[in-house]
Amino acid sequence: AVVSTQSTGDLFTTEGFSWLDSTFTNTNPNYYNYSGYNSYQPIRHELYRLAAKYDFVTVEVFGRTYENREMLALHINKQDKDEVVFLNSLIHAREWVVGCVTMNIIHRLLTYDTEDAQLLLNNFHFVIVPVVNPDGYEYTHTKNRMWRKNREPTPDRSCRGVDINRNFMYGYRPYVPGIEDKEHAPCSETFSGMDPVSTRESRTLNALLFKHRHSIRYYIDYHTFGNLWTNAYGADPWLPKNEAQLKRYRENVEKSFMDSLGIKWQTGNVHKVIYEAHGILVDHVHYYITPIAFTVEVGSTHDEFTAPDTRIDTYVISQWLALVSQLKLLHTELLSGQYMKDRTTSWRRTSMKKRTVLYKREELNSSVNKMYKQTANKLETNVESR
Repeated sequence: AVVSTQSTGDLFTTEGFSWLDSTFTNTNPNYYNYSGYNSYQPIRHELYRLAAKYDFVTVEVFGRTYENREMLALHINKQDKDEVVFLNSLIHAREWVVGCVTMNIIHRLLTYDTEDAQLLLNNFHFVIVPVVNPDGYEYTHTKNRMWRKNREPTPDRSCRGVDINRNFMYGYRPYVPGIEDKEHAPCSETFSGMDPVSTRESRTLNALLFKHRHSIRYYIDYHTFGNLWTNAYGADPWLPKNEAQLKRYRENVEKSFMDSLGIKWQTGNVHKVIYEAHGILVDHVHYYITPIAFTVEVGSTHDEFTAPDTRIDTYVISQWLALVSQLKLLHTELLSGQYMKDRTTSWRRTSMKKRTVLYKREELNSSVNKMYKQTANKLETNVESR
């Protein structure tokens, strides 16, 4: 398979396993454990191994982090299809189990000879980013299991890291020095950065999404926890224009979880189901990239961020069945023309320039307001109308 021509460096040769918070974690860079947790290097090695094994699988190095780790996307496109399904996980470093979910989705697509797996493999181009936040993820394996953000410096020298999932354009809320704002301050877990789409991770992931924006038909950003299947918006209380379309997919997945787990997942928009959240990836993707975009919160409130490895398979199986159910519905609607009908008639983007004026915070001074609107205007002019 063709691999990015960017230099990949040498694989680490240190072998071993580590115990962390009573969870068995594989740190051997030359082996990936599909039934357990793995640090960054085993994931990286496995992606390259799969690309070398299958001629329809490629690895793309779409960026590098502050600590110079590769940001990797795995492409699976057996039949050279244009319809892209985009999946990513571990934008928040401590949410280990969703990395297991995306890696096992890859494994099942490539190894399962079932009718469902073959339908997905033969009709979609998968772009999967298992680790959006490699620096933070590695830090959770070596220093702090509950670390959330990336590892880049902030204006406060005593604190590191930006919450990548507060750094995207739609609904972005800036940190303004001198204004009391604990939620967005540099030492906060939800520090949004000094500018929208300014971290290396958000900037390069955004570029990858925009490269495929005319082909992406379905998108999931995997998180933990809470057994929630949510869509835009988080920054705003209102529903998306294509709510009827999204509702069909939510009802489809509710049935899937009831059938596989016997439990009812909560579904709806982020603002209502979880909380108000600004600059989040699902809002950005829904607004700029594709109408069908979800944030999925995997795992129970009992497990929170530290699900034991004995429960990984349960989460993997239920997410696989849900994804199969979702993509079978998508495939049917693509064939019938319903998907494109909804895309062209019910998915309308509200002007970002108008929105930033309406939603600006009163405490922002005029110079910050000017910066905020200029950034929105620049991004708006760079987005092709669809």
